[in-house]
Amino acid sequence: MNYEEMLDKRDGVSTHQEKMPLGTFYKKLIDRKYRNVVELRPELSDSMLFCDGLKSDVAFTTEFRHDGQLHFTVNADSNGIYELELENGNYSTFYQLLTNNPALVAQDGFVGQVLGQLVRLLEKLHEQNVYACCLAPQNVFVRKSGGSPLVLTHGSFYKDKKTLYEGFDDFLAPELLQDDASPDMRSDVYALGKFMEWLLRDGSMSFEYKKAIAKAIDADPDKRFATPADMLGAITRKRSMGRSALMLGAAVTLTLLCVGIYFETVPQPVDVEFVQPAEQHDDNPFDDDGLTDAELAGGVGDTTSMSEEEKQELAASQAKSEEIFRRQFTREAERVLSKIYSKENMNSSEQAFISASNTLMDELMRRRDQLAAQSGLPADKTSHMASQIISSIREQKKKQLKTYGGPTPSE
Repeated sequence: MNYEEMLDKRDGVSTHQEKMPLGTFYKKLIDRKYRNVVELRPELSDSMLFCDGLKSDVAFTTEFRHDGQLHFTVNADSNGIYELELENGNYSTFYQLLTNNPALVAQDGFVGQVLGQLVRLLEKLHEQNVYACCLAPQNVFVRKSGGSPLVLTHGSFYKDKKTLYEGFDDFLAPELLQDDASPDMRSDVYALGKFMEWLLRDGSMSFEYKKAIAKAIDADPDKRFATPADMLGAITRKRSMGRSALMLGAAVTLTLLCVGIYFETVPQPVDVEFVQPAEQHDDNPFDDDGLTDAELAGGVGDTTSMSEEEKQELAASQAKSEEIFRRQFTREAERVLSKIYSKENMNSSEQAFISASNTLMDELMRRRDQLAAQSGLPADKTSHMASQIISSIREQKKKQLKTYGGPTPSE
């Protein structure tokens, strides 16, 4: 074990190396202290065009004061510039952070916080006519203490972007790959959209993010959002509409549930024959169909501001939700009603029959409420469908009882 490895073991410092557009990011031992550095790619450090852009970038970064700006100094020797030494701090790239801990994306508020901080940073840069151009996860840093995103360099200072972002051009607006193309706010909207697409790649992307990202990364700049703030605003508005609709639906559901329990739990005198109880299933009904709660609820809201394509997509999503709710509630209703009209229950006293029936109907109503909440459908819709299903099953059992005969509770 050499001296540097001994220090690594003693201090617990990782010398992880990571590829990024500028070169290789890692911790380097300088004067017995580890520093964060970026070793420049030879094709960049040997390019006069790149070095001129870097000088302009350094001049701007030195004066630009913002929590999202990561400052650095340039190290050079007789052969020229060879690396960037970053300011002291404990940080990594977003790529490294989420590779080590992908569950961070699922934390409440994490995605929204990162998006909001990036939008505010881009707005400040745009006020100075400076543009990030590329927000690849290997090119965006993050403080491990607070999770705040940081940028190091700014693509608008470099003319040869095709060489600078070689291997990362998927995160670069297509128009910037053309010679002499000038970046603008719409090209940064594209970069932001690609970053958010990567951030949400392993999770369920909600309706508002899916629509906003699709617009942000459109190949035609004119079809994108005009500014990053417009993209954030579109996401916020759709999310607010969804929450308002869910709150209204919850209030209606509570009212209908109280009324439904009263009417549905009143037993009806019928001639009953023993019916074999249906098989019980405890699985989550919506997991079976490959849809998440967020996806089913994502499209609920005011449709007046939606395009025809969005309305069609929302209608298809709601139709699928109705189909799932109807199938799963039918199974639950069949199970509960089979218990109510079982031979053992029907042979009990009238008081015992009523008590058992009320208990089982309470269970069915709670299950209806759970399925309705998971589906994201309006409460009046799910209540109406549930009533139809219960009535249909009861009619089927009445026909069976009339056919086969059997004792009534009074017998």
